[in-house]
Amino acid sequence: MHRRLILALAGALALGGASTAAAQPRYVDDYSVRIARAPDWNIAAPDGQCRLRLWVDDRARVELRGDQVIVRTETGQRSYDRGSLCNQPIPSNSVEGFRLTAERGRGAVTDVESPARRNGFAAAFTIDDPQAGGDEYELALAWHNPQALVAPLAVAGPYPGYDETRACQERVRGEFLARNRGDDAYLEFTEVPLREAAGINRERIRGQGWARNRSESRPLSYECVVNDLSERVLTASYEVAGRGRYSALY
Repeated sequence: MHRRLILALAGALALGGASTAAAQPRYVDDYSVRIARAPDWNIAAPDGQCRLRLWVDDRARVELRGDQVIVRTETGQRSYDRGSLCNQPIPSNSVEGFRLTAERGRGAVTDVESPARRNGFAAAFTIDDPQAGGDEYELALAWHNPQALVAPLAVAGPYPGYDETRACQERVRGEFLARNRGDDAYLEFTEVPLREAAGINRERIRGQGWARNRSESRPLSYECVVNDLSERVLTASYEVAGRGRYSALY
């Protein structure tokens, strides 16, 4: 039987929550923080590296997108960043020689992904810490960026600036993947989304894409309302053709 793209609706979520109340704590919100800049910070450098320090209890999925580190606690107490730093943001293009070395931590680091179009140019990995209590993990991340900028560091401003479109798409991607775990599912956004005013300091973003897994592809539409002043996604929704619509407030 072909696997299907799963869309969890509010009623189903409420029912599932009641049946798993006795399970280990699970956080559906993403812990996200702008990563610290190393003394040699340079977005034009051809070689990038990060020193990651993370606290993990049981299991967490970690992603680095641009200059953000995102920690998704899957089971156990909430996992979080403890002072990671990089010499440049994760490039928004494919890289070469990507490598991740675990230097401290008692558990296993698995499911390592290098930045690629399929995952939205994110570096990602999972930490499994099966022993009681949490532990601090230190990891070294390195890559070569063949498309490194040639502009001198002196003119390089903060990176990235707040990008409303990308913030919307990443929120939609996160909601979609949270409801399609273990199914090799991913999103591809297509075309340039439409943007329009939605009130004071608010903007509505609408776009199209594809929801895919190994056996199925379906058209997807999405919409967000973003506060331009506070730089926050206020609402996000998406609809997979033939599978219904999901909406979330933040």
